[in-house]
Amino acid sequence: MDQAAAESFKEWLTRAARELGFARVGCASCEPFHAERSRLEAWFAQGRAALLPYLRPAAMLDPGRVLPGAATALVGFFPYARPDAVPGAAPGSLKLSRYLWGRDYHQVLKARLGALLAQAQERSPGLRGRACVDTAPLLERQLAVRAGLGFQGKHTLLILPRRGGGGGGSWGFLGVLLLDLALPPDRPFTTDHCGSCTRCLEACPTGALAPFRLDPNLCLTTYTVESEAEPPAAVREALAGTRWAAGCDLCQEVCPWNRTPLLGDPALWGGPSPLHTLPGERARMGVARWQSLTRGTALRRVRHRHWLATLDRILGVL
Repeated sequence: MDQAAAESFKEWLTRAARELGFARVGCASCEPFHAERSRLEAWFAQGRAALLPYLRPAAMLDPGRVLPGAATALVGFFPYARPDAVPGAAPGSLKLSRYLWGRDYHQVLKARLGALLAQAQERSPGLRGRACVDTAPLLERQLAVRAGLGFQGKHTLLILPRRGGGGGGSWGFLGVLLLDLALPPDRPFTTDHCGSCTRCLEACPTGALAPFRLDPNLCLTTYTVESEAEPPAAVREALAGTRWAAGCDLCQEVCPWNRTPLLGDPALWGGPSPLHTLPGERARMGVARWQSLTRGTALRRVRHRHWLATLDRILGVL
């Protein structure tokens, strides 16, 4: 494909991605992240991934290990925040992270990226690609920075700058479409806009955050969503004090960039559920009820017994 054809294909691809709901889209090269190697290897050596055994540093550093021959990564930001979906707003209710207030984002984004890939293959027969949403061993946020979408904040999440008076912030999912076709890359985002702000670090109740570093061994999300391991004392205390029962949004809630966020589709995120409104003392339920309320949502990955154990810690039973 010559330069003009590649430019035209990229223009169509990014436009089609936006039509599928991705608020910001960019293209990045799939060269290995050599500059990240020492930092990532040190993070693993310090035991930060002890409760996340599926992570592998060698694979994460090279997109070509996810799709052999990968040349371009289309990265899209899919917003999910809603002004009327606020964890803990109902009196006495537990708090569930905003990304859990709706359909399972893995299914939503993978289906849309899969549809985009199918359209791309119609335009370019023989094109190979892979849709990745949160489960493939990719440094998605670094790819997003490389694609020019935004910068990584001190809370480690991607932050989109505001454009033309519109919203920005970090309330969004990242979806990646790897292609074995070289397309013109966008200009990487090279500046940090956190400045001297440390609100996210100060808001973390367990000290899991240091500037641009997260220790999952102290993160509430690890123990309420990712792992059923026994939490350390600092986490147990924070669970009881904050009532975050699934995930934790504290670092994002205090971030100045989220004052005027990009808002998500209310048909997808923030659907009504008793889990968001029930008083904590009434959130204990049987397995059938739990499966019914979590069907089709990202919260379904949390086992019923895990939910009950977290609930007991919040209510002071454990």
